Amino acid sequence: MKQPLTFTAELVPVAYAQALLDLAEELGVPRQRLLELARVRPEVLQSPAGRLSFIDFNLLAGAALTHCGEPAFGLLLGQRLNVSTHGILGYAVLSSANLERAIDFALKYYRVLGLAFDLERIEEHGRAQLRASESIPLGPMQRFASEGLMTSLHTIARFLVGEPLQGVEVGFAFSAPAYAERYAEVFGCAVAFDQPYHFISLPHEYLTRPMALANPATVQMCEQQCEALLASIDVQEGLLTRIRRLLLARPGEFPDLDSAARELHTSGRSLRRHLSSLGTTYQQVLDDVRKRLAVQYLTTTHLPLYEIALLLGFNDPSNFRRAFRKWTGKLPTDYRGD
Repeated sequence: MKQPLTFTAELVPVAYAQALLDLAEELGVPRQRLLELARVRPEVLQSPAGRLSFIDFNLLAGAALTHCGEPAFGLLLGQRLNVSTHGILGYAVLSSANLERAIDFALKYYRVLGLAFDLERIEEHGRAQLRASESIPLGPMQRFASEGLMTSLHTIARFLVGEPLQGVEVGFAFSAPAYAERYAEVFGCAVAFDQPYHFISLPHEYLTRPMALANPATVQMCEQQCEALLASIDVQEGLLTRIRRLLLARPGEFPDLDSAARELHTSGRSLRRHLSSLGTTYQQVLDDVRKRLAVQYLTTTHLPLYEIALLLGFNDPSNFRRAFRKWTGKLPTDYRGD
């Protein structure tokens, strides 16, 4: 089995932590104090590889959220994660011929940034949509991490285009927080919540506009360095991604843990152990997939509830309603008028 991403993997660029510490200091919590509160050793910021672990970064982020008194910390941080913050990948994006080439490059090499998300691009109805879903379970840090990611993507796209984005659409997989009105201020549009995944969508016309700093030689150099980075940090396809793909390939007939393990060419015991190291269980991954599918079916189809229940492996719609309420805190009828 390929080595999955773990919370101890040192993949997060130190530049992200430096931006977080700078923002916290501006909000009244000095750098040294935040490091102490997070119980993170200052030496991790001097890593020879220029990276720190998911654990250390999440500790810093958790301490910032707790002590800075700013619930929208993720939105503010994302606005600071600009092209230059993303290092060699950022330079490649900046030097691409157009936004489409920049997105393609980023999708190929984004794992060098240690993101805890899987990204994909979907083209439909004259729009380009970037979708993000967790590649490792983030728990209470999900909102902060997804805010930072989507805001950073929006900030970079706006910079590359060279003007405020028109016709942009943004959505998040969690419910609207108490400060939901601030999302519109950041993205310049109404933001959707309770979506099957996080996304940002742009009119396709933006993708073909030539970029002022296009430089094919720079892109080629960056690609060589990104290939070397991928090899050196040994980022493999995440275990959770492989399980989700397996589950999504069989809607309504989801395999049990042992069956899934056989499909992944491992034992049930080994799969259970690997998932435990990621802080989750097979049932939790299955429930997450079912929840995402349920929200997608409810918001994008007119299927009756009993058919949605069957597609999710429930023989009784009432069991589906109970499960959906457990997953989301809401009833299916809250998403549409069934």
